[in-house]
Amino acid sequence: MILVVVTWIYLLSGSIANAFTQLIDVTGILYASFYILTAFSAIVYYRRRIFGNAWDAILVGILPLASAGFLVWIVLRSWQNAPGSQRWSLFGIVMAGVALMLVARYILRSPFFRIPRESAPR
Repeated sequence: MILVVVTWIYLLSGSIANAFTQLIDVTGILYASFYILTAFSAIVYYRRRIFGNAWDAILVGILPLASAGFLVWIVLRSWQNAPGSQRWSLFGIVMAGVALMLVARYILRSPFFRIPRESAPR
């Protein structure tokens, strides 16, 4: 019981609570950005199938594009309201990810980058 009380006091103190809030906010923005990139990559990968029939146009084209648009709006609004520390944290995380991607591509020569960039035609 004492541990629970001490933990709550620790978490509710100003700086720790602020740190957790910022961590959760940054994580939410990063997940939304990940889903935006996933939607766009699905559209690009299945681009030959989008115009095949109406069902594929809705399922592979319109729905991912609409969800990506909504998430872009959410991320932009969150970015506008974010304090400077969150913006710098996001910038640092994105730059670290880009640097690691370039290392995997050009130094480690990962086989991931040799995967075909579009789905096979029907």
